Amino acid sequence: MDNDGIHKFAYRHRALFADLVRLVAPALATELDFARAEELPAAYVQPGSGRFTQRFGDMAWRVPRRGGGAELVVLIEFQSTVNPGMAQRMRDYRRLASERLAERPDEPPAVLPIVLYNGNDHWTASGAATGLPAWSVAAHSQLAPFQGWEYVLLSLEWLLSSGGLARLPLENRVAATLRLQAERTLSGLLARLREEWTRFAGDADAATRRVLHAWTGALLAQMGGAESALPALPELEELKGGTDMATVSEARLGKWFAEVRAEHVAEGVARERTRGLARLQRQVTIKFGAQTAERLSELLGADDAAERMERLGDRVSDWIVECEHGEDLIARVTDLAVNGGTGA
Repeated sequence: MDNDGIHKFAYRHRALFADLVRLVAPALATELDFARAEELPAAYVQPGSGRFTQRFGDMAWRVPRRGGGAELVVLIEFQSTVNPGMAQRMRDYRRLASERLAERPDEPPAVLPIVLYNGNDHWTASGAATGLPAWSVAAHSQLAPFQGWEYVLLSLEWLLSSGGLARLPLENRVAATLRLQAERTLSGLLARLREEWTRFAGDADAATRRVLHAWTGALLAQMGGAESALPALPELEELKGGTDMATVSEARLGKWFAEVRAEHVAEGVARERTRGLARLQRQVTIKFGAQTAERLSELLGADDAAERMERLGDRVSDWIVECEHGEDLIARVTDLAVNGGTGA
């Protein structure tokens, strides 16, 4: 599963980003104007040792406050493995973001660094503030987090082990993606997707449903082992009419597997057709020369001609033996390929 890709797809949607902040910093979120939030480039350039170095974060957003004052910059990093150097990385990103975005030296932006971790191991890196909520707001322009923090950690492993997943708000979109990720079986995943789809069925949540589909497709591919090429599920608009989620999903997956099998069969037929034609051309070249072989290839280039060749391939092989001249062979093959005749 492309962990960064699926997360970036999800959190480029303003509604998902807003619910992430609401999840980890509920008090702070009430002060923010998410309707005016904008995604920022997550690359930073800094001088050092006589040259410039470019650093890349995963995602950054800027959000104004409803009552004015310093805006909030949210830095988001996506992790599927434990990174022992995360504290230093987020410290660097906070400093670079503050320097780049400060419009007034006396009022730099407040920075909220968040790490989303969905790996299986326990997060052991230092500098994390963990918990829901993990932040409090002291003033419009200042954040007062726990002492010793460098970033807020939202860990799926921690939520599962602590029972926190069950306490997440049902209507929070990020919580919905976490509940999907917590499923460990195909049937459980499909049932969970059905439930979350129903919860976010309104027209305003079309983007949320696309994100849930993308997560489901990625997780299904991860569960599929050798079938890791499984694509994301389709839009499943049937569910708006109350169609059973598992039935629709299983039908779509069954159709996809049937299409894959048919594609593999077709590829095998095409390979054998190509090999058979190559054998015929070699035989014709040996007996009648390259010019006759080239004419044969042109005659059998069309799909419909090739299909007729499949039905009467043995006859053509016989004609190569029977015919004394190349023109005789070409005449018979022309009758077969163009007119559908028997060539007899």
